[in-house]
Amino acid sequence: MNAWLRGNETSHDDKGVGRYAHPSAFPRTSSLPGTSRDPSSAVASRLVVRLRTVSTLLYVVSALAMLLFVHGGWFEFTREEVGGLDRVVLAGGVLVGSVWFFPWGRFERHVLLVPMSAALGLIALAVYFSGGWQSPLSIFYLFVVAFCAIYFSSGAAALCVAVTLLASLSPQLYAPDQARLVEYLIFQAPAYAGLVLACRYALWERTSLQQERDSKRIRDLEERLRHEASLDPLTGLYNRGRFETRFKEEFERTKRTGERFMVLFVDVDDFKNVNDNNGHRTGDKALNLVAGVLRSCSRRRIDVVARHGGDEFLVMLPGTSLPEANRFFERMRDQVAESSRRTLGLDLRLSAGAVQCPGGSTDPTALLDAADEAMYRAKRLGKNRMFAALSLASAEHRRASRTEE
Repeated sequence: MNAWLRGNETSHDDKGVGRYAHPSAFPRTSSLPGTSRDPSSAVASRLVVRLRTVSTLLYVVSALAMLLFVHGGWFEFTREEVGGLDRVVLAGGVLVGSVWFFPWGRFERHVLLVPMSAALGLIALAVYFSGGWQSPLSIFYLFVVAFCAIYFSSGAAALCVAVTLLASLSPQLYAPDQARLVEYLIFQAPAYAGLVLACRYALWERTSLQQERDSKRIRDLEERLRHEASLDPLTGLYNRGRFETRFKEEFERTKRTGERFMVLFVDVDDFKNVNDNNGHRTGDKALNLVAGVLRSCSRRRIDVVARHGGDEFLVMLPGTSLPEANRFFERMRDQVAESSRRTLGLDLRLSAGAVQCPGGSTDPTALLDAADEAMYRAKRLGKNRMFAALSLASAEHRRASRTEE
C-alpha cells in the first residue's frame, strides 16, 4: 500500500491510531454561546453607545453653562427670559432622554437628523431668550456643526451646516439688523466651514490609522493561520501537506543544480502495542518524544522533519549522502531508545527506509514510494534498522500493478 497516497490513514503497526486522534486535530466548528454576532448589529450598537455618550456630555456641558449664565448673575435677564431658558434646559433633558430610550440602532444613521433638528430648535430658543444677536449661547451652534461633521456623510454634513447657519441667523426675524446679519455671515460661515473641514480631516486621519492597524492585524493573523495550517497539531512538526510542498520544491531545485538529497521514511516499531498496553495518552507522549528527537537531530535549518500520520515521520536531508543519512538515523534511533526508557519506561525502536533524490527519477511520488517500500524492507529484516532503496524498480512496479488493478 502506498503510504504517501493514503494520507493520514492508520500506520503500519497501529490500526487504531486514527480513531483516537489528538483533540486539537478536530475542527472547531462550535462557538461559545452569544459570541456569534452580526457585524452590522455590532456597528449599530457602538453607534448608539457613542451617540448616547456624546449627547449626554454635550447636554451636561450646555446645561451647566446656561444655568451659570442665567442664575450666576453674569447677565441681566427678565423673569420671562429666565423661565424660558429653564424650560429650554428641561426640554433638552427630555431630548437626551429620548436618545437613551429610543432604539436608534434599528434605523439608518440619517434618522439622527431628527434629534439634531430638535437640538437646533432648542438652541435657537435659548438664543432668543438670552439676547438674540448678543447671546453668548450662540456658541452652542458650533457643537451641532462638529457633531454633524463627525457623524454624518459629507452631503448630510453640508446640509446640516447650512441649516445651522440659517438657524443662527434667526435673530434677524425678531431683531432685524442688516449690519449684524452681514457681519455674522462674514465670520460665522467661514468658521463653520473651517470647523467642518477640521473635523472631517481628523476623522479621516483616525479612520486611516485604524484601517492601517486593522490591515496589519489581518496580515499577521493570516500569516499565523498559514503557519498553523502547515503544522501537525500533536507534535508541532510540519504536516504531510507542508512536507509535500517542501519536497517538491527541493526536488525541482536539485534537478536544476544536479545536487542530491536524502529522504527517510521513519516508522515506530510495534506502536500498536504501546497504545494497547499503555493507553493512547502514553502513545501521544511517545510520538511527541520521537518528534522532539527528530527535531533535535536535524540541526540544520535546511533539514525538514514532518509527521506523515499515525506513527510515521518523514525527514528530508538536503546535501546529504547515504552514509551521512545512516549516521543520522543511528543517532536518532539511539536517542529515542534512551529517552523513551528514561522518561516513559518504554523501549521505542525505529525502522526507516531511505532513498537518494532525485536518483534519476522524474516523478517525486515514486521516490516517496521507494522510501516507503524500503521502510517495509527494514521491518521484514528485523526492525530497528534503516534500509536504503538503491533502485526505484520495486516501487514503480508496485504503482504499475495498482494502476492495472
